[in-house]
Amino acid sequence: MKCIYAYVFETPVDVNDAFLRNRGMAAHPYIIRPPLNERRVYRSSDKLSFELIFIGRAADYLPYFAQAFIMMGNLGLGRGKGKFILVGIDGRDAHGQTRMYYQPGDEHLRASVDPLTCSDILRSNKVPNRCTLRFITRLDLKEKGEYGTITFGVVFRSLLRRIVTLAHLHNGIDCRNIDFGGLSHLAENIKTISSHFYREDAERFSNRQMQRMPFGGRLGEIAFEGDLTPFWPFLVLGEHVHVGKKTSFGFGQYELCQVFY
Repeated sequence: MKCIYAYVFETPVDVNDAFLRNRGMAAHPYIIRPPLNERRVYRSSDKLSFELIFIGRAADYLPYFAQAFIMMGNLGLGRGKGKFILVGIDGRDAHGQTRMYYQPGDEHLRASVDPLTCSDILRSNKVPNRCTLRFITRLDLKEKGEYGTITFGVVFRSLLRRIVTLAHLHNGIDCRNIDFGGLSHLAENIKTISSHFYREDAERFSNRQMQRMPFGGRLGEIAFEGDLTPFWPFLVLGEHVHVGKKTSFGFGQYELCQVFY
């Protein structure tokens, strides 16, 4: 259990891994997507539903996550330690069909997770001339340690780093043939057509660090125009894996709106 915890929640980096050199901790292989409503209080008999996304081999650890949620329900959650029961785990396969993986009374999960592959996600090869990224959860995005103007280059470089790191660490994919410098240079040619963001401040209490932590970010949308061909696969994948910091908490989730002409 200890090695599973370290892999999932404290994902280490091999100091001898040249691909990930100078990184202390790496991208975690899971994302918890909370409900998109603003509800904060749940009473007895109310249901709370959320999404859990596994990346790569982390899907093998679904039984451990299920057990953790069961134990969490027994111990209590939030202020007042409200107790709950895990009433089910279901998921959508590559064909959009829903499968039940767990329900109360099951001694074990009924089936292994049917993964959604990159090929499934990238089936449509048509690339638009213009697209809008509409952020539906807070975006915490820095470049060179600073919060600055959001441009296509800033978004794409963060997204590229995240995707190749996830692929390398959690899927064992060799990403050394990706032209990071060339793509980064090309990204500067993509124009920003419109940008509308506002900041939403928040904080959370960290039981691990026993202190309140900043939990804010930017919400809104930004539209780009240009030759998106070399970037499109990454943008589409980004809808599933998010972008920026705090992605494990569901930050940086966006939806793509496409325009063809």
